[in-house]
Amino acid sequence: MRRALALPIMCLALPASAISLYDDNINRFDVGGHLGVNLVQIDGDTELLDSSSRIRFAYQRAVTQEWTAEALMEWGFNAIDSGSQLTLNGDSLQSAREGDFLFNRLGFLAFGHDTWGRLSAGKQWSVYYDVAAPTDNFIMTGGLASGTYNFGSDGGLSGTGRADSALQYRNEWGGFKLGLQYQARTKGQVGILAPPECEEDDPPPECVIFEDVDIEYDDSFGGSLRYQWRQLTFGAGYNRGDFDSSFRQQELVSQRDEAVILGITYGTLYQPGLYLAANYAQTENHEVDNQNRVFDGQGYEVMLNWTFDNDLTLVSGLNWLESDDASYENENGMYRMRLYVLGAHYEWGNLLRLYFEAKLDDSSFGASGDSGEDLYGVGARFFF
Repeated sequence: MRRALALPIMCLALPASAISLYDDNINRFDVGGHLGVNLVQIDGDTELLDSSSRIRFAYQRAVTQEWTAEALMEWGFNAIDSGSQLTLNGDSLQSAREGDFLFNRLGFLAFGHDTWGRLSAGKQWSVYYDVAAPTDNFIMTGGLASGTYNFGSDGGLSGTGRADSALQYRNEWGGFKLGLQYQARTKGQVGILAPPECEEDDPPPECVIFEDVDIEYDDSFGGSLRYQWRQLTFGAGYNRGDFDSSFRQQELVSQRDEAVILGITYGTLYQPGLYLAANYAQTENHEVDNQNRVFDGQGYEVMLNWTFDNDLTLVSGLNWLESDDASYENENGMYRMRLYVLGAHYEWGNLLRLYFEAKLDDSSFGASGDSGEDLYGVGARFFF
């Protein structure tokens, strides 16, 4: 029976600290997650913020000798209700937009077979994210240039992040790993988080740029292919969807949302020695700027770490997203987000991660010359 369980458990990617509450070799029930806090300094202000806290429940059952069924439910929660509009990284975008104490992150059913692969249905990490994930391991910032968390969301609508209403098939042959995804029709509201003054009863006129964009997708699809050779992994991913949208109450023509990503990874995160991950993404109608305008872009993400034998990891890297759209740039100027990250993470036993990270922001947004702000922070995540 253990062999039948191996593939589904691996695909769940549960943290090592997850607690197995029940396991009789046929049924297994695990609980895991983490609670985290950040103390952040930005633009002269200090804030205490939640660090993407979450809780996960996973159940697996060996239905036959060959087939295993599984169900996973994961909720994020805001451990600290600071009322802040500050969003630290791509993975926290959805929690900032929803503003609730508890919100859905993942939820799916899956069936796995050692030979025939794994089929899953629900809200789940996309096959596109298979290639983007290795660079999305900064804590205070990151994941913003690969096309994963587009439209100021968790990537659920487009299917590049935590895909909504997704059907996936996965399988492995030797060092090759294949992922295919179909996403049923979805609709929703996306946009840039508004500053506090725009939430008042009589907001300033310029707040109109923060009105939500209504987007309705036709069916979308994607795929990924990765190859692992020793400590090296090469990957390519693709996602395509067509959507109708309205912006500032004006109907726009249908658009094609397309994203292509290439990635390479060396080493294992938080294991002694070198860890290097990099990706390049080319996107069409997939990103929005700081005034809710859709543009074609290209993005680069790099993460370069070194872990010592004492469990201290030095962290560095960059997120670089810029417009690659002549018509957009002729009207609005070039959009260029450049974030450089430096920091240190320390694994204190198996259950606690302490960290410091600094984001050095060299961004320039359009003809107005708007720019970002540097950020410094310390924090802790307790895993369970």
